[in-house]
Amino acid sequence: MSTQGAHPGEEAPSVTDLVSQLQARTREGRKPEGTGSDGFPQYADDPFATIHQQLDAYLKEVRTIGGWKINPDTLPAGSELLKRGTEEKANVLRAILVRVRFLTGDRTPPTNALERQLEAARLRIGRWFGAAARVIQGRGDDFVNPAEFRPLTGALLRSNIPLNSEDLTHLVSVVANRGDDAEWSFVPPEAALRSLERFAESSEFPSELRQELERWKRSFGNESRVSSDNRKVLTRIKSLLGQQTDPGIVPGEAWSNAAITDLAEMTTAPRARWCRLLQHCQQAETSKPTQKWMKTANQLVEAVGRDEFKSRALHWFELVALPRPVHQEPHDPRYSPDPDQLITDGNSVILKGLTWSCAEWKDSDVTRALSRLAQVCFKKVRNLGARCPRIGNACLYSLSATSSDEAAAELTRLNQTVKQPSAKKLIGKSLDKAAEMSGQTREDLEESTVPTYGVDAEGCLKQNFGDFTAEFCISGPDALQLQWRKSAGKLQKSVPAEVKEKHATELKALKRSIQDIERMLPAQRQRIERLLLSEREWELEKWRARYLNHPLLAHLSRRLIWHFCQSDQQAAGIWHEGKIVDNQDRPVDWLSTKTRVRLWHPLGQELEMVATWRRWFETHQISQPFKQAHREIYILTDAEQQTGTYSNRFAAHIIRQHQFAALAKDRGWTYRLQGAFDSHNVPTLVLPRWDLAVEFWVDSPGGYEDTSGSGIYLHLATDQVRFCDPTGTPRPLIEVPALVFSEVMREMDLFVGVCSIGNDPAWRDGGEGGQFGGYWQSYSFGDLSVAAKTRREVLERLMPRLKIASQCTLAEKFLVVRGTLRTYKIHLGSSNIMMEPNNRYLCIVPDRGRDNILPGQNVFLPFEGDNTLAVILSKAFLLADDSKIKDQSILSQIRS
Repeated sequence: MSTQGAHPGEEAPSVTDLVSQLQARTREGRKPEGTGSDGFPQYADDPFATIHQQLDAYLKEVRTIGGWKINPDTLPAGSELLKRGTEEKANVLRAILVRVRFLTGDRTPPTNALERQLEAARLRIGRWFGAAARVIQGRGDDFVNPAEFRPLTGALLRSNIPLNSEDLTHLVSVVANRGDDAEWSFVPPEAALRSLERFAESSEFPSELRQELERWKRSFGNESRVSSDNRKVLTRIKSLLGQQTDPGIVPGEAWSNAAITDLAEMTTAPRARWCRLLQHCQQAETSKPTQKWMKTANQLVEAVGRDEFKSRALHWFELVALPRPVHQEPHDPRYSPDPDQLITDGNSVILKGLTWSCAEWKDSDVTRALSRLAQVCFKKVRNLGARCPRIGNACLYSLSATSSDEAAAELTRLNQTVKQPSAKKLIGKSLDKAAEMSGQTREDLEESTVPTYGVDAEGCLKQNFGDFTAEFCISGPDALQLQWRKSAGKLQKSVPAEVKEKHATELKALKRSIQDIERMLPAQRQRIERLLLSEREWELEKWRARYLNHPLLAHLSRRLIWHFCQSDQQAAGIWHEGKIVDNQDRPVDWLSTKTRVRLWHPLGQELEMVATWRRWFETHQISQPFKQAHREIYILTDAEQQTGTYSNRFAAHIIRQHQFAALAKDRGWTYRLQGAFDSHNVPTLVLPRWDLAVEFWVDSPGGYEDTSGSGIYLHLATDQVRFCDPTGTPRPLIEVPALVFSEVMREMDLFVGVCSIGNDPAWRDGGEGGQFGGYWQSYSFGDLSVAAKTRREVLERLMPRLKIASQCTLAEKFLVVRGTLRTYKIHLGSSNIMMEPNNRYLCIVPDRGRDNILPGQNVFLPFEGDNTLAVILSKAFLLADDSKIKDQSILSQIRS
């Protein structure tokens, strides 16, 4: 019997020769001395006769146990086989190869996915039910189930046994026969790959082995459709075959098409370097990179070139936000996500690897690009959820691993803007990690790392482009508008052609910075407003550096009231005309390094002081970034003292669920959409500073369970509000701190005020089948909420300065406007309208998508964020001049 040398040089029986010899004896009709339970013939002169006897014993033990999880070390025969020496264990593997190749030699392996699935089902039955299943299948005991040898084969290969190229060729052949369903092969693919990789470290693959590897690669079919596990296998096969020119990118997406085009335009050497990096990125399958993976990635990035990598990768990251350039097949939007928004599995792994490659890179452009990519990937896609959490999470890892102020600032911004619960949890952990690395508290980290983006002390970003200067200001009459001036100071109408032609790269970078500023400002405004509930304090100089004099935040902080305390001295003040003054414009001049500062809250203040501050803003025409002086105060009512542990103040409202869910997540609440399935959950806000959790009970309206195409309730009915301790036990309302109670009740008022169907002016005209008509009527024109009462107070002082003041009066619940054709009553809570003399309803639907709903009207509002107040004023201006209305749908209602 011929043999060939075993790697690394010792002789071993040839699997091919042994199989051929057995087949010849079978054809000759020679009777074996014995037959195994799987039908394998045994001959005394077989070099593996002893091993086959032990394999028979092992097979009987496995079939006695059945099931899925088999540990050969716990079986007597299996343990004996694994206790052999290294060379003997290599022969055990060869004996298994001979056995399986002989018994399956006359059987054609499955050729397509369906056949492989059917075969897998038969094998699965055999695993579970043993001999009985084999009888049912008509195979009796004369049947080899490859999966029965799988645990033993894997254990042998993990022992680093010496195998020659012929052994490896047989191993690859039997795995390739199973294709993408390799779990039913007797050889675990992972173990086979490790053996191949060890062999490749010292030897070249012969042609037969390469051919089998190529067949294994082809057996996976369409690479864009392979599973995550199979994609890992496929990547390693390609690496073994040395296919360095295949980047593995699947075309069809905006970024992947651009990447493929970029690679095609490269010369051979740069393309090969990029392909090696991209192939390495295809192995980014774990939750976070290993040190070995990162070391290799850094080496490959250096080979490509840092500047080259940054230029290409950041451009591809930008394109991820775009949908597919060529539309996918039509889909049903009720049940499936838009396919144009999806990122293929393989491409998402490559992008994940590219983002990991940016970790620890202290470059502001890279940091901001990762932040933008994370926001794109966490953006919700209908019927899917977050677009691609895999890439988003990788961005968070890279940002948290980069110990720079810029990275911490971007994590803070993402913490305010990303709403997906799992992502927010991960962002929180990333911020905690970054804070620990810098030796700060998380609050200090969030404050000390707010970037300036090059904004100067006056709140302007200026950049020269040859003879032109770009100006972008975050405050003033031209806030958030990019303007261009020539060297002489003349304002340009648009971007100069010279800038577009000669400074395209710099212009693109400027626009990116502007986008980052526009994203950061609302995130910081929201963070600062939440300081009202935390009662956070600072030393004076630290407060000056982080808020008052910070180029980006000064636009916000200088329009807010701050409370100053030093020993027995206290004062509320605001920055005005270069100094801090009180509500009488008197300088607060006693401040020193011992002064403590916190954000001022109207709760507990004298009514006259609050009123004076409100008049101060109206007199100085300063609009606050959020309600502070005009902030609503909610105190415990008698009814709430009676109920004890819950409030019914905002119960029995009908709200739109999708709108509520979006708003709740934006405000930091945890909530999942409920539907006609097991989905009940309670919107919850955790307040760790106070050891409290707030619950807002909501459920489907009884008898009116309208659902979307996905089975999600369209509406919810509101119920109790509860405050619970960390154990979930309801806390008596009287024990809840007054500040916490007021701010939470304000949150409830906001939810109802924004999401109630009573705010929908079109509901009266049919409102989704006429449901909830009684509720709509009572809410639309009923008693005013606390927020609506504040709105009335503001209008009372604001009206005398309006050019339509002579046509307007304030009633208890309405702003009454006298037009030429009719007199109108605009409700101060819902902004819905009734017409006199018979209180006929007038439906006017505002265009809420417009940035300015008071076009051409120079109307000062003392605070930002109350869209309903702006809608009321917009309707008032329209109706005061009703004779000039051209909208026929409105005119027909007025004249009817």
